Amino acid sequence: MKTKTKKRLKKTILFFCASMIVLIVGLYFCLGYIVKTAVIGIVPRITGTPVKMESFSFSMFSGKARMKNFVIGNPEGFSTEYAFSLNELVVEVDMDTLFSKKIVIDEIRVNGVDVIYEQGMTTSNLKEIRANVKSYTGKEKDKRQEETADSPRREEKERVEARKVQINNFYFNDVKVSLSVFLLQGAKTSIPIPDIHIEDIGKEGDGVTAGEAAVQIFNAIYKSIGKTASTGTDPVKGLGDSLKGIFK
Repeated sequence: MKTKTKKRLKKTILFFCASMIVLIVGLYFCLGYIVKTAVIGIVPRITGTPVKMESFSFSMFSGKARMKNFVIGNPEGFSTEYAFSLNELVVEVDMDTLFSKKIVIDEIRVNGVDVIYEQGMTTSNLKEIRANVKSYTGKEKDKRQEETADSPRREEKERVEARKVQINNFYFNDVKVSLSVFLLQGAKTSIPIPDIHIEDIGKEGDGVTAGEAAVQIFNAIYKSIGKTASTGTDPVKGLGDSLKGIFK
């Protein structure tokens, strides 16, 4: 695989992993709010694409949340079935720490992720989605700037952002990045990413912020992708010479 394509793949998987971490942390900072109807109603406004989710459940007694079959569709004009698919996300929280300064997450298990990078004539599906997300977050930033310093809403946001987390176990299993180009009319090839297990994120001291936890996870994923890309196996083998040079 060409160096430029490798870099693009790394940026792609990191982008979607970042979105996943935000979803995970938000899940517990906004208990009772993020439910199936809310996700289906909010996420499409952010991504500018169709979104589906089969089910979401949360138990206040066990501290376990489970989301199944979450799919982010493609912008108009792309032929692959979706841009991002997550089979299952399971999060277990120590409920005794839910209202403490450091929330202890016993386990985050991400099972079955497929990211499809489809290159069109002039742009890619993921690039369009990223542009939509940036546009949405830009509007949200403008809203926040309009809020006054003593706004109760702003104070609550700052209080939530100040909380730290500890993640005892993070599992990232059965993940692949798929590549497709417009000339192949939806056909694609896949690059499997080795399973990842990270322990004791934020265990020392007061814990880490959600962003700091994400950095540790991203570094592990980035390293894993780098090893996969440098094994000497050509992930696009079998697609033919037509694929070569398209991602220049």
